Amino acid sequence: MKYALFDTDFISKTHTVRLDEENHIIDRILEMPEYIFYCHEQTIEELSRHNSHAPAWLEDRIKEGRIIKYTDEKIIDEMSAVYSGLSLERYVEMLKTACEAFGAGYFSEIYSEIKSLDCLSITKGHFLKKMKAIEKGIGTGKHLGEIKCYVLLQWLNLQLGDQLYYFCSDDKDARDGILGIEDIKVRCITLVSSLLRIHIETGSDVSEMNPYIQALLGYFSAHDRETIRVVEASSVGRIERVACEQVLTEIFEDKFIELPNGFLKYRLDPE
Repeated sequence: MKYALFDTDFISKTHTVRLDEENHIIDRILEMPEYIFYCHEQTIEELSRHNSHAPAWLEDRIKEGRIIKYTDEKIIDEMSAVYSGLSLERYVEMLKTACEAFGAGYFSEIYSEIKSLDCLSITKGHFLKKMKAIEKGIGTGKHLGEIKCYVLLQWLNLQLGDQLYYFCSDDKDARDGILGIEDIKVRCITLVSSLLRIHIETGSDVSEMNPYIQALLGYFSAHDRETIRVVEASSVGRIERVACEQVLTEIFEDKFIELPNGFLKYRLDPE
């Protein structure tokens, strides 16, 4: 099996790019065989600020069992089976690691009150109530959704001990942050590179995916995006900007490989 986690930005964009109400790019991703998909409940909460229709879509997929939803409580409960009385302390360690992906001291900046808690004596209920109160005051723009995804990625990595796929934001700094966490095996998949993953996993060709390619080109045009950054076919790894339509077509001509950070790189030996 392969294990994949969705973040807010990825769901919002791949739900927006669609043929109709029943056919979004993310629906094609869910059809990839032998994948188990996850999300954190924070994603559902944040989706409503990005895409008014996506939360209902996500809730339906969770009810159908196609996406597994994790809460902080579920993570801590599963940790308790492994770490017993140390589960809260271990959760805080993962939370700190997740925050530090956004810069040294970031944990102290937004979770300073968590640091003062005695995780060996308080109850799970008190801890969760305190954390919820802190997060209510954090506000938007503080990477809370990504932080919770990073905690979940760490826990899934420990549980599964296998390659994880993180379907995530196009923000390079955020992707570099998760890749910087030690001992976690994860590959980032972006909006563009998800087409390559669909091609790899389902064998879909350009004629099958052309309606989605056109929908994605329309999305890019609406956002004044004319090029996609890809990595040249060399050992140097320079970034070049290539016309959107050319990149999306060449994905299905097997001209690219995926890099762990979500970038596409031209093959040295194109097939």
